[in-house]
Amino acid sequence: MKMKYLSALAIGGLLFSACGKDPVVVQPQNNTQQFELYIDYWNPSGTNPQITFDAVNSSTEVKIDFTKNFTGIAVPPQYTNVIIDNVRIINEQNTNFEISEIKAYEWREDINDWKNDVEFVMNYEQVQDLNVMMVLDASSSLGSDFDNIKSFSNDFVSKVLNDNPTAKIGVVSFSDVINSMPLTSDPNTISNYIDGIQQGPFTSLYEAMNTGVDSLLSHNAESRAILTFTDGTDNNSNPSYTPAYLKNKLENNPSGILINSFTIGLEGNGGVDRTILEDLAINGGVAEFPSSISGLRSVFEKFSSSISNVYNFTYVRNQQPISGNAPVKLKFVIKATPK
Repeated sequence: MKMKYLSALAIGGLLFSACGKDPVVVQPQNNTQQFELYIDYWNPSGTNPQITFDAVNSSTEVKIDFTKNFTGIAVPPQYTNVIIDNVRIINEQNTNFEISEIKAYEWREDINDWKNDVEFVMNYEQVQDLNVMMVLDASSSLGSDFDNIKSFSNDFVSKVLNDNPTAKIGVVSFSDVINSMPLTSDPNTISNYIDGIQQGPFTSLYEAMNTGVDSLLSHNAESRAILTFTDGTDNNSNPSYTPAYLKNKLENNPSGILINSFTIGLEGNGGVDRTILEDLAINGGVAEFPSSISGLRSVFEKFSSSISNVYNFTYVRNQQPISGNAPVKLKFVIKATPK
C-alpha cells in the first residue's frame, strides 16, 4: 500500500485534502495551527487494543514517547480505550500549544483516501496530576544574578500553579552541597525555600539532577517533569553520577511513566556544556541556552507553560477484531494555538 503523508501545517500553510491529491491552500485564523499524529492500531481479540506511532510522518512538534507501544482496555459492553499519556505540542521555538480540537481520520483502501471518522474519536484532557522538580544551580559563579534566578524561579512556580493548581513542585539546589525541598502544592512553602537558598562554591550538577529524579520516581503521578538550570559544568558530583547514568535512568523508568526533562544553560559565566544538557533534555523535554539574564527570564516563562500544559489522549473505538498483521492506519489532525 502506498500512501502519501502530508506534514504538520503551519499558519498560512497547507490543509491536507486527500492522500495523493493536491493540497488546498487555506488562510490562517486566530493563530490556530495544525499538527498531525499517525498511528497504527490493531486489536486481535477485540478486547486488547494496541497502537504504535509513526514518528517519521507525525509532526515533530508533537512530543510523545514514540518508542512506546500503548495497550488499551475493553470498556463494556462494546468499546475499547487506549490512553496515550504525557503529550505536549512544542514547536522549534519551544513555544507550547493549547489544544482546541482533534479530528480522527482512517485510511480507506476502498476509496484510496483518508476518511473523517466521526464514530471513533480521540478525546483529550489536560493532566492535573502533575509533579515537577526544579533543580537550581546556586554556585557562586552566578554572583549578584542569583537574585534574578530566585525571582524567575518563583515566577515559574506561580505560573505552573496558576495553570494547574493541583500540581506539586519540589526544589533541589546545588553548589558544593545539595539541599532539597519535597514536593508540595503550597506556593508559600516553595517561595520561602527558594528565597532562602544560599550560594556556595562548585557545581554538583549531575548528583543534584539524580536527587530530583529520585524524588519524582518515589511519587506516583500521571505526569512528571524535571527542570534543571545551570550556568556551568559539573565539577563536584560523585563520579558514579554521569550524564550517561542520568540519561539511562530517565529513559528506563520501570513505572512506564517517563520523566519529561527540560534543561536551561545560561551562557557567559562558567561555560555550560551544551551537548550534555541537550542530551539530558529528553522524553518530550527541550533545552534552551539564553545568553543574558533577560533571555533567561523568557525561558523560565516559556518552560512554565510547556511543563504545566500536558495532555492525556484517549482513543475510543469498538471491539471489532483487527489483526496485527494488517493494522488500521489512523491520522489525527490536532488544532492548537500558542499558549
